[in-house]
Amino acid sequence: IVEPREQAPALDPDFVPAIVADLYRYRRRRRGVARLLAIFGFLGLHRFYLNRPFTGLAMLLSAGGGLVWWIVDLFRVGEMVEVYNADQAQREREQAAPLGLGFLPPRDQLQLDQPPVWAAQRRAGGWNIAGLFLLAVLGFALGVVSGATSLFEPVIVLGLFIVVTLVAARWPQLGRVPILASLVRWVHRLRLFYHVVAPGRVWMLALRPIVGIFLAVGQPKVRAEVRLYLQFGAVFALLFALADLLEFASRSGFWVGFGLFVAEVAQNLVYIYVFVAPVGAVLNTQILLERKDLTVWLLALVNLSMIYVGWRLVS
Repeated sequence: IVEPREQAPALDPDFVPAIVADLYRYRRRRRGVARLLAIFGFLGLHRFYLNRPFTGLAMLLSAGGGLVWWIVDLFRVGEMVEVYNADQAQREREQAAPLGLGFLPPRDQLQLDQPPVWAAQRRAGGWNIAGLFLLAVLGFALGVVSGATSLFEPVIVLGLFIVVTLVAARWPQLGRVPILASLVRWVHRLRLFYHVVAPGRVWMLALRPIVGIFLAVGQPKVRAEVRLYLQFGAVFALLFALADLLEFASRSGFWVGFGLFVAEVAQNLVYIYVFVAPVGAVLNTQILLERKDLTVWLLALVNLSMIYVGWRLVS
């Protein structure tokens, strides 16, 4: 008599071997790409490329440190690439997590075939109710802000974020689309973060973007979370502002136009960061806590519906 073998637990579709292997690749940076991005150094693009989002953001908001910082970086960008690649090579030799995933343990220590450790301390029902209320409040507030300021970029980004978050693991074809592939990889990276790091209470997620800025200096895991959301917000804020840059310059002159450009980047970044970060935290932790797509889709629908309610109230 052959006894049936014990069936192994099903692996979360967000953490199938191909996805984990892609995230744990030790990618190097290219000098040519970094130098090309450094030409637009006052935007800090090369620093984002070299995994320095905080200084990249500082360079963006200070116009390259009055162009002085930009000139210095033009001479140092090759050295910065060498430092990045050397650090990445060291991590590969030690089998540590690659740059950008420093909050994770080595790949062979991940236990992704099991629920997160913190899930045992949460009740799905209570988490659902608290998450539902939080998403409704955040959606209403974003709708009111967007309707009052006619600033719809954060709503567009949030909608895109929700769609990619919910279908990233279910529709692998997205990973083959050049631009969306980076966004999908970022979503998986975020979900890995919440699989390893306990998210805390639902109510605190609304304050995480603001509190995280102050705690990031002394707490590496908080710094990793802030970096993830700043990377996401900075890219989209920059793209939206670049679309209006020529209009700003032609309407008001170069320097006034550039000032308007920086102001729009900062404004979009703040709104995206403040509203998208807690929504992303709620949805991703809910996906990890309770593998029911219907529940997560309903939570997202409530958030988007309340955005419309808030917008209609002030429009």
